[in-house]
Amino acid sequence: MEQMSRNLAFQLKKIRQQRHLSLDDVAKATGVSKAQLAQIEKGEANPTVSTIWKIAAGMRISFSSLLQPPTAHYMRYSSKDVPHVDEDEGRYRVYSIIPYNPERGWEFYKVEMEPGAVSRSEAHTEGVEETVMVIKGQAVISAGDMHELLDEGDTLVFSGHQPHEYRNTSEGLTVFHLILQYK
Repeated sequence: MEQMSRNLAFQLKKIRQQRHLSLDDVAKATGVSKAQLAQIEKGEANPTVSTIWKIAAGMRISFSSLLQPPTAHYMRYSSKDVPHVDEDEGRYRVYSIIPYNPERGWEFYKVEMEPGAVSRSEAHTEGVEETVMVIKGQAVISAGDMHELLDEGDTLVFSGHQPHEYRNTSEGLTVFHLILQYK
């Protein structure tokens, strides 16, 4: 968690300063309080996944870009080394494996869900497509009228511009890969 907090602090401050925004400006754009943003920039807060999504959406940047350390000309990614955030009392964990890059237009995550874990996501911007591939266990993905049960090896592609939910209905750990494609 400490590395994730440092990365988040660095990235948020860097992006805010590059755009010549005050903490007040960012608070207005994201709906996150100026006090909480200041704590995040100082590395003194462990925000929820929902709070990080609010910041990303309000600043029109990817979720993963807020969690990554500064990048070099190439990067090797290991799921053991990447930062993660969790919610649902630690039962839902998101690992940002490959951060967003405008040239690629997508980002890649590994998600782990303990039995009974639930994660609800607010709508992304128009044109965001999500691809979920279950590696282990099973998950129910809901968005609008869609409620799909995915078993190990199943893949689902859906529009992320509506509120959606991931739920582990199995009795074991569920692991899935998630790709967010920005169009």
